Amino acid sequence: MQRIVGWCIVGAGLLSACGGGSVVSIQGAAPAGSPVGNPSLVVVTPPTPAAPAMVEREVAPAATDPAISTALEPHIAINPSPAVTARGRLFVHLPGTGGIPSRSRLILRTAASRGVHAIGLNYPNDRAVGELCNDSPEPDCHGQVRGEVFTGEDLSPLVSVAPAESITSRLARLLATLHAQFPAEGWGQYLAGGEPDWSRIRIAGHSQGGGHAAYIAKRKSVDRAIYFSSPGDWRSGTALPARWVLEPGITPAARQFGFTHLQDPLVTYATAAAIWQALGLGAFGSPATVDGAAAPYGGSHQLVTDAAPNPTATTVSPFHGAPVVDAATPRTSSGTPLFEPVWIHLCFD
Repeated sequence: MQRIVGWCIVGAGLLSACGGGSVVSIQGAAPAGSPVGNPSLVVVTPPTPAAPAMVEREVAPAATDPAISTALEPHIAINPSPAVTARGRLFVHLPGTGGIPSRSRLILRTAASRGVHAIGLNYPNDRAVGELCNDSPEPDCHGQVRGEVFTGEDLSPLVSVAPAESITSRLARLLATLHAQFPAEGWGQYLAGGEPDWSRIRIAGHSQGGGHAAYIAKRKSVDRAIYFSSPGDWRSGTALPARWVLEPGITPAARQFGFTHLQDPLVTYATAAAIWQALGLGAFGSPATVDGAAAPYGGSHQLVTDAAPNPTATTVSPFHGAPVVDAATPRTSSGTPLFEPVWIHLCFD
């Protein structure tokens, strides 16, 4: 938008705006009281402001909504690096059971370095969905639990998640807070009518968080969905994935991807692979290893590794965490994450 910022006499009978910026001449009368008669009107377009510097922030959930009283460890938010073109996409990563966003900073930093806004979202995840549903007679137990965590709607007697505590509300309140405090950074573009604009969001998660990401992709048209060491929802005593996995979904399989470790003892490769097949990922080829390979990994949407986890890992299961958890993910000789090219391919290309 052009605006008039001031008046100065320039040469014979011309006006110019005082100050910097590009000058555009528009024919017409001068403003009333100008010191010259019938000159060209000169409008200044201020110079485009520099993109804000990339900043990594920790945001307390309760600071975004006083109704939040559980899962109080901070969210992580990183705006895109000004060194690259902003992509107009938001990457949201959900940690696994008992996890917190600060334990997966590396992938968030990779997102921001690629021009993508990045959020590690904290949410109620103190108990595993599989543990909750293991002995439940309810055939849709997994879906009901995940639905309540996602929306705050009272769907399951096994959890008690108020609307303000839900993934949806927490993300919306965080985006609104970031937009209000840092309007130049562009967080507000991911809200529509006060709710997350899922069409511009790339939702990802590890373990339980990956299951939530897949559940969200079933019910919202997300820009992309990525499942690390997940999903693992399996109906106890049956040979079938959880009911919600088999339901028709909104996000096409073409926008969904999985990445896991072949030696994962918690969500085994066999379990993850069977659920990926049920989600339709097999339409894009057989599972492909990333070890010694380069993107696009044969076009497969099912990626695996057998690389040794970080030897200094202190996590309960380094193989389970290796695909994306900071402490467990392996590093190159230069210290960069070994799987950074995989993350870029899956999440940020």
